[in-house]
Amino acid sequence: MAPEPDRTPAWCVCLATAVLLCAAAPAHALRIVNYNILNYPSLSSTGALNANTRNPYFRTLLQPLGADLVVVQEMQSQAGVDLFLSGVLNTLEPGQWAAAPFTDGSDTDNALFYKPSRVQLLGVRHFYVSVDLTRLVAEYRLRPVEYASDAAEFRLLSLHLKSSTGSSNVAQRLREATGLRDTMNAYPAGTHAIVAGDYNIYSGAEAAFVKLLEAQADDDGRLYDPLNAPAITWNTASLAAIHTQSPCNTCPGGWATGGVDDRFDMFLPTQAWRDGQRYELLAATYKPVGNDGLHYNLNMTDAPTIPEGAAYAAALVNSSDHLPIRVDLQLPARGSVTPALAFGRVIVGAAAPSLEVTVADASAPLDVLDALDYTLAAPSGFAVASGPFNVAEGASAQHAVTMDTATPGVRAGDLVTTSDDPDQPTRTTALSGTVLRHAEASLDSLLAQSSGTLDFGSAAAGEHPALAFRVHDRGFDALQALLRLTGAAIAGGEARFALAPPFEPGSIGTVGRTYTVTFDGAGATPDSLYEATLTLTGADEALPGAAPVADVTLLLRATVEDGGTVAVGGAAPPVATRLLAPAPNPLREASTIRFELAREEAVSLDVLDLAGRRVATLLDAPLAAGRYHLSWSGRDAAGRPAGAGLYFVRMTTASGTTATARLAVVR
Repeated sequence: MAPEPDRTPAWCVCLATAVLLCAAAPAHALRIVNYNILNYPSLSSTGALNANTRNPYFRTLLQPLGADLVVVQEMQSQAGVDLFLSGVLNTLEPGQWAAAPFTDGSDTDNALFYKPSRVQLLGVRHFYVSVDLTRLVAEYRLRPVEYASDAAEFRLLSLHLKSSTGSSNVAQRLREATGLRDTMNAYPAGTHAIVAGDYNIYSGAEAAFVKLLEAQADDDGRLYDPLNAPAITWNTASLAAIHTQSPCNTCPGGWATGGVDDRFDMFLPTQAWRDGQRYELLAATYKPVGNDGLHYNLNMTDAPTIPEGAAYAAALVNSSDHLPIRVDLQLPARGSVTPALAFGRVIVGAAAPSLEVTVADASAPLDVLDALDYTLAAPSGFAVASGPFNVAEGASAQHAVTMDTATPGVRAGDLVTTSDDPDQPTRTTALSGTVLRHAEASLDSLLAQSSGTLDFGSAAAGEHPALAFRVHDRGFDALQALLRLTGAAIAGGEARFALAPPFEPGSIGTVGRTYTVTFDGAGATPDSLYEATLTLTGADEALPGAAPVADVTLLLRATVEDGGTVAVGGAAPPVATRLLAPAPNPLREASTIRFELAREEAVSLDVLDLAGRRVATLLDAPLAAGRYHLSWSGRDAAGRPAGAGLYFVRMTTASGTTATARLAVVR
């Protein structure tokens, strides 16, 4: 089905100051449909007035209109409200519609249906406006869901005035209009209210219509006609485009006939809807649905076919003796800002990262509201230009926000945008980021150790054990970059030292990474010392500010001998007294303890626990200068297996040298 076309009545004069009101409605405007649905659901369970017969036609009519609010007259009962809600609206859009509380008055009544996803219903009241007590007027207090303040409230009233042309009926309509005007004059100044419904007024000069639009001492309830229809009898061909009754000459249910020839159904808003501030009623969107202006005194199904199609025309004829009318509302200007900016992780000293906060005027791009004026204030650790700034209606602006990277730490806080948005003058953008320390490669997880020695000791060719070492990102925590090991190279040693398996790049965080080095003694010269240097290169993880880290180097040493435990013969004596790293480490069955003496002296080797208590004494004797190794099976002085945990091997010499090496025992 073709959507309803935009049509502007011939007498609508779009002055230069109001040209934009004739533009298409913005996507976020609210749409109201008003409809006299004719004795719904009816007292008859059969025939043309049967609600179940008419509901498919109502669905055909409402489906393309995209309404957010549907207000109806001639609703007979709560059962009718429930049936229209379930059988029409929530059949079209399941679960999207709700109904306002209904009051069953002395005659047919009003009902409101709305989308809770678009509007909040703040309150309802029903009241009589004249001593005639003929029909209730319903007043609904509403607010779009995007708003929270009282300034964003508007009122929608629904009425059904006395019908027919007799003098008594005209007089009663005047009493009703006077009572309504008196009631609305008590509204607070600037109240946004729209009175919708079946006015049953025949002329722009009728006293009831004049009363509603006239200037009075208290003018808060003064209404205006968005279509600016002339003060003449409305049943005339020149006004065919605004007629709302009746869609048929021969009607299926015996209801009002005559073809499309009267303007009974209207939206009349208060003056606040055209003051150029906040809410605006968009006059160019005010349409009698389906009326193409070419069916004066004709059936809607007569030629020519209306733009909406023949099926739509048939639905109009078979639903009610009125046409629905619809109009769009422009919402008040309101601001919006980017809700959050996450700078992520960078490394200390990086160029200040920059992200953009977007400040937008979320109102429609119509020249009816002031531009959004605002200032910005950044929290500690961040920076932004403060302003003042302004952004045109419907436009947006971007502002660079930077993060300080001079020191490590977590950055967090709210960037505050202060604007003249009447509903939410202060909005925040959550800023977050983390500045990390550089990674630090070390052979120890707690101490800075960028170099060390891996000594395979003295052994016959083919009997040197593989030795392991660990590389750590020393001091790693949530505020330190991961360590990326990028390369490994071994220089010297006649290529007899090798990493097994071959080196592969990897990242190190909380847990260090273990590497294993092997020594190939095949064909080596007996009683010869082989030395090489293993260099590991690395860098920070790939983040802004990443840089290379200091290399880690290991001196690799191995002596090939014919056998025995002490290398004295052909190798040169050590130049320093030192304790070498135990291997393997951790100890599962046994570990070899190696040490070197630069001169002859007494030496003791003890194993201590974490509390400094002696667990075992491995050696206590005078030794000649040389290189030594001995094995510890992981048992204490009484021969019992030492418990799993961390131990220290301590070497003490008579000359005062003390050295300690860590050794883990696993079971």
